[in-house]
Amino acid sequence: MVSVLEAKPKSRRGGFSQWVKAEVEEKPEPIEEENTLTEEKTDTTEVDSDDTGASCESVPAKGLADDEQDALRQYTEKFGESRDGTDSGYNRVAFPWFKAQPVQTPQVSTEVLHAALARQPREKKITKQSLWEVDSEGEEVPLCTRCSLPVGEFSYQGREGKQTCVHPECMAQVLIQDRQREEENRNKRESVKKQKNRREYDIGWRMDSVPKNQRLAERMGCSPAPEGLCCLVLDEASRTVKVAATLEPSAAINLEYLLLALKVRKTAKREPLFSLDPVDPQNLEKTPQKKVYEPAWLAGTSVGDVMFQADYFLKELALGEYDMPVVGMLSVFDWSEMSGRDKTWAGREWFVVKKAEVRAADDNTLIPHVKMGVEAREQIVTKKGLEDAAVTATNHPLKKFADAFTRNFDVIAERKSVVFHLRELAKASVMAKYLVDSKARLDPSWYKMADEIVKGTEPEAFPEIPQLWNMRGNSRIQLRNGKLVDVITGGQSRLQAIYGGVEFGLDRFELAQRHALQGSTARPGMPLAQSGRPLFMPQRFQLGQRGEMPQGVDLNLDKFSLSKEDRFNKLPPCSGGPNSLEAKVTLGRAFLQGLQQRFAEMKPSDQKLLLNIFNVPQCDRTEEGEAFVPPDPNLEYITKVRGIVGEEESIRNRRKQRFSDKSFSVTNPGPEFPRSWTPSFQVEMDGRVAETAPTKFGLHKLEVDEELKNTLLSEVLPSASPEFKKTTEDGFTFCIYKIGSLEVRTVREREGEESICVIFSSGSASWETKSVKPSEVLEKERVSKCKIYVEAAEDVSCHYYVVLETQNGTAVVTDVSKSGTVSWLPNPRSLEDRNSLAKLLFQSDAKDNMSIRDVKLMSEEVSLPPGASMHHRKQYAKAIFKSVTGRPLRGKWGGNMKKYAPPPSGEPGRLGLAAMGRSSDFLNVMWLARSSNRQHEVLKPKIPACF
Repeated sequence: MVSVLEAKPKSRRGGFSQWVKAEVEEKPEPIEEENTLTEEKTDTTEVDSDDTGASCESVPAKGLADDEQDALRQYTEKFGESRDGTDSGYNRVAFPWFKAQPVQTPQVSTEVLHAALARQPREKKITKQSLWEVDSEGEEVPLCTRCSLPVGEFSYQGREGKQTCVHPECMAQVLIQDRQREEENRNKRESVKKQKNRREYDIGWRMDSVPKNQRLAERMGCSPAPEGLCCLVLDEASRTVKVAATLEPSAAINLEYLLLALKVRKTAKREPLFSLDPVDPQNLEKTPQKKVYEPAWLAGTSVGDVMFQADYFLKELALGEYDMPVVGMLSVFDWSEMSGRDKTWAGREWFVVKKAEVRAADDNTLIPHVKMGVEAREQIVTKKGLEDAAVTATNHPLKKFADAFTRNFDVIAERKSVVFHLRELAKASVMAKYLVDSKARLDPSWYKMADEIVKGTEPEAFPEIPQLWNMRGNSRIQLRNGKLVDVITGGQSRLQAIYGGVEFGLDRFELAQRHALQGSTARPGMPLAQSGRPLFMPQRFQLGQRGEMPQGVDLNLDKFSLSKEDRFNKLPPCSGGPNSLEAKVTLGRAFLQGLQQRFAEMKPSDQKLLLNIFNVPQCDRTEEGEAFVPPDPNLEYITKVRGIVGEEESIRNRRKQRFSDKSFSVTNPGPEFPRSWTPSFQVEMDGRVAETAPTKFGLHKLEVDEELKNTLLSEVLPSASPEFKKTTEDGFTFCIYKIGSLEVRTVREREGEESICVIFSSGSASWETKSVKPSEVLEKERVSKCKIYVEAAEDVSCHYYVVLETQNGTAVVTDVSKSGTVSWLPNPRSLEDRNSLAKLLFQSDAKDNMSIRDVKLMSEEVSLPPGASMHHRKQYAKAIFKSVTGRPLRGKWGGNMKKYAPPPSGEPGRLGLAAMGRSSDFLNVMWLARSSNRQHEVLKPKIPACF
């Protein structure tokens, strides 16, 4: 007889699956300059030139054959039906996840909108001849080269030359851009290095590594071999099982996985196990990781490969390497940043089987049923190596990621090929344990075929691989009292390592079908009970050496009684003979062609569900071709999957609602959007980072008709460049265009047309201006500090206002309106937002015993004409400042100019250079702006500190 391995290639490794979009185009040559990296365009796909010929075969774009149409029709008819008596449960159609409430806004005339489109915001250009301007008093006032507003007492030297000035607030934005550019370049360098490691160490799931069933099925007695899915059928009289064809996805089983799982169960009396462990636990940052298989002969086999690739994918996903496979999921990095955990920690996470049973159909087709998840533990380094911490908190980032992965496991498995085939391996392991424990009579040739597979497997080429790592730079530019205090650069989340593997742990489940073997026909379920054999787990997966259980999470299922079988009705017959429709049709090919045609004959709700599962950027299973296995159509499974997809739809609706709100901030989009949208580099002003967009106070929502929207979409927006453009993990693109005085926000759905969400009329921010007479109590408060701010204005080039701070913490704003009246506003709303948009010019402590009443009396002596100009507003602010502080401002404009000099490129504190190539080294470097008489560098690096 011909060996099963004769026609197989020597290596089962072919073309990479598109797990996710690669972040950069792979460049074999070294990178010479950062500027070159900044200008490179990234490629969203990764193509391995050596593997193009071995890529997975795709489904041909042709019509379905008659048999395929019949098979697809049968599948769609039973899709979402309760064929085993399962209760339909909660109906999400009757109770939607989220529904935005429409806001009624008066419609604006077309003439007003066209005028707004034509309007261009006034920009004051700065040239070498106009770096300074002379005010009405003949005083020279320097102008900021970035915002064109006057510069006050403290400024930084601009990069345009020695005579240029920049506000501290504008300088902070310059530093933010520098840090962001450096972070992007570092990410590109690291991505190139990681892609090189993937190629060198053969890392990455390949579609053609999925074992085929045809040759094995024929050798196992199923002749002619089925074209599609295979299942096992039990003969109760003889206690034997045979291979048969099926169109039932839940009954399908991969025969090579089954044979190898049988060999493991027969020889090791356990199920396959894999772990990725540190070679030297005492040196976690530099040690490579070793692959550990139980039994060791699994190395290099299809079972060993799927366990390693799935585990590695889980670790990379946890480290934030890829977009999340489910909308709204967060990586461990994301959870770390949100929880503020700044300490170094190590942990392990691994796949587990949460539930296992074997069911039987009317024709005794055996249906393995599993529920899988991910477990996680925080670890500590001891003299014995890595051990589990006594408690893993429920809010630990690794635990929260594992819980989310478990909750969304079924949708992730349907979208990610490597996770799906790990679940198929778990099904095969469940079936193997059932066959052995139930003492089913198996053909000895099955074990011989398993021996042939192992004997024909090449040795593991790379038993050790480089350490997994990822880094994110975080900088917070701190401004206090109008001065650049320090720049903190580092990482809030530092992950030393995440280890773990694949642990099925099926010894907790008793899978023998006793009633079937005894000839009973009362109930078709496979009873589950605790196994008498102790749980076998290598030390890497033990919870600890102590006698007690961990205090944080106890997931041991031994305390639950699994001896009772689940009550459920029988499924209809699932298998077919040699000449049946089941044997002649490749259901996966028919399903994928139906997907291309959008399942025209299905119910709209089912069409939408399948398209939302498979027709998204996160899905790579559609590349499996004829090896594709459709989802289980039974109600129990579809209800769970529909619930997860419903949550995704709810998140999409909340994103649109949030994006359409004028408080949406591009620097802080909010928890609804991917965490990667939130910049890692932010400005902290007086200890506060803005949570919303202060510019919302200058936006007014406009209600426009469809004709104008169509005009904007067809004629205006195609030639405009968006000021903001981000794409979510599911392919939705959000854009903000600024055209004239209009701000247009659009959304483009995947494979859809761009649509307008909302249109705002933008202008200068409108603040609370209604004057309020200070109370008697407020008038008696002593003034502690006086500040002068300048802000952009529409009617004049700029506007000045004064903020008086009292000893009791009250803030009083006083200024002159365009009508010439003086306003007094105690503790106005949104003062912090207003100050964040303005520029602080001068500040000083007040004179002793100066009260609010004294300042108000002095302001009444200032003579102001009706319709005060910018000159009069400035004079009023200067007069108040001089009266409160006793300091004149003449000659102080731009008088204390400092020069910022970043640290040299070779300095060890520079994030992305010294940390490049290290597994988890984040450096915290601080530069302080000190008072100095020197005109050169005032921001000096302090001693770097790791955290």
